[in-house]
Parts: sequence; structure tokens; C-alpha cells
Amino acid sequence: MHSRRTGIPGREHGFSLVELMVALTLSLVVLAAAGQVVLGVRRSFNLQDRLGRMREDGRFAMEVIATDLRRAGYWGGTADVHRIVDHTPAGERNGNRVATEDGTCTGPGWARMLTHRIFGKDDTRSGYTCLRPLAAGARHAGDILVTRYAAPWVVGGTTTPDYRDRQFYLRSTLFSARLFQGQDQAANDITRGTTPRSAELVAHGYYLQDTEFPATERCGGAAVPALHRVSLANGALRSEEIARGVEQFQVQYGLDDDDDGSVDHYVDAPPATDSVRWNQVIAARIWLLMRAACPETGYTHTDAYRMGNIVYPPVGKTDGYRRQLFTGSVALRN
Repeated sequence: MHSRRTGIPGREHGFSLVELMVALTLSLVVLAAAGQVVLGVRRSFNLQDRLGRMREDGRFAMEVIATDLRRAGYWGGTADVHRIVDHTPAGERNGNRVATEDGTCTGPGWARMLTHRIFGKDDTRSGYTCLRPLAAGARHAGDILVTRYAAPWVVGGTTTPDYRDRQFYLRSTLFSARLFQGQDQAANDITRGTTPRSAELVAHGYYLQDTEFPATERCGGAAVPALHRVSLANGALRSEEIARGVEQFQVQYGLDDDDDGSVDHYVDAPPATDSVRWNQVIAARIWLLMRAACPETGYTHTDAYRMGNIVYPPVGKTDGYRRQLFTGSVALRN
């Protein structure tokens, strides 16, 4: 124990019990204050990290969708879908005509519905059965968006093309095109015009689904919604997660009624049978509502977001999840 002089020669004594208790109390106060500062910094860091991840995922999802929309309706050398002759087995049974979008999808043949370069459903999956069994989680409310186009990359060489057995391909020139499957040589009868170009047929369907996330890693057992995409993989349908935390997805379509190259108005997805309106679509407006994976203690979310024809979350619904809305308009180039 330290000692001090009292001013009286030859006499010394240590700190008193009261002085020790005061010093200990002050030390505890300082430590508690320092601990609160550390906890505050940690909470702030975790919050900024969650918000950063949410923003990054939202921007990535918007860019993926926008890229697909810009490519929709690109058929290689030819710009006219009616010049495409369908040499797939299903197409030959249909008089070599490309399939028409009918609002259903029961298998890979859904990718052949080239009469609709872009298609969608408004807050429903009715008829789109191919989207149901591909992910284990429950399907969240939201729109469906479909794009179709020829891949911008060319398949292999002309003598030893890298074709996959069941994949769909488009072989095209400026004047004509052939849709075929695998290494079917029926597509090689294109002789007029420029050198034929072969590319994979790309078909993507975007929809919301609970992510395949282990229940033990969920916050309080709550599922995490995500944007998923169904696509073709060697002639079969495959589902993949694009961005985690997408709670709501809405799309409206810009129509050019008078064919002057500008959007006259935006509408919700027309019926599949309304080919006139789908052919007038020259742009799409996207809303993505991102939600944090976990609720935040001490935070109450009370905002509602106007997304196309809906308001979400419903007015009056509150919870502890942070959210951020992403919006954007994309012009179709083809």
C-alpha cells in the first residue's frame, strides 16, 4: 500500500477506506463510460455494415435486371422475330413457328416463347408452375419479370462448335434465323446474307422466394426473402439466388402507343394474350425494396413505400427491420 506524509515528522499512514471506495467508484464510472462508448461504436459499425450490405445487394440486383432488359429482344443478326424458324422438336411439331407467350411455363419450352422478348405477371405466379418447385422456401408477394434474347457471346467455332446436347441456340444472319437444340444441323441451311452467327438462347425469369438459408442461422427463426432467377442450363431449368434481402419487387411497363419512340404511359403487366400492348413496350420501371436480414433492437420501422400499384408494407405495419427502396427505369434497346 502506498503511503503519504502527514506533515508530522516520523508519522505516516495509508489511504483510508473511504478514499479507496471513492477511487474505486470513480474507476467504475470511467470504465462504464468507456464500455458504453465501445458498445456504441460497435453498434454503429454493425449498423453501417448492414446498411452497406443492403445497399450493395440492392444496386447489384438492379444492375443485373437492367442488363437483361437492355438485351431483351436481341436475336443475333436478325431484328425480326418472325424470321426465326423453330427447328427444335417442339417447334417442328408446331409448324416450325416460335412459341407464343401464353402466361404458363411447365418446362424448358417456356424459353421458346420468343414472340414476347419481355413478359411479366402482376403480383401473381398463377400459371407459371415452373417457378414453384425450384426453391424450397415460400414465395413472397411480388411481380414476375421475364426476358429472352440471344446471348451476346458466340458459341465456339464453325467447324468444332462447343454445343451442349440439350441447350437451345439461335443461328442467325441479317435476313433469317434458326432456333435449334444441341448440335442439330438443321440450322446450317442459312446461306443468304452474312456469315451465320450462333449463340445460346437466354431466358430469365425473376421472382421473389425465401432464400435457402439454414434455419439455425436465421434471426429468431425468420426466413430471409430474396430475388431469385430461373434460367436455362443445358435445356433444363435452374433457379439461383440473385440478391438476398429483397422483400418486394414491382415492375411497370412503358408503352409507346403512337410509335414515336417515347413512352406515353406506364402500366402494370398486361395479360399474356395482349400481344399488341407487349409489342408496344419500350421501357420498364423497376422497384426493389431491400430489407435487413435481422431486426434491430430499439428501432421501429414505420415507413410505407409507393411501388407501382401497391403501397408496401401495408399502412400501420411496424417492425424492427431497416429497409431501403431502389428504383430505376430502363429503356429496351431491341
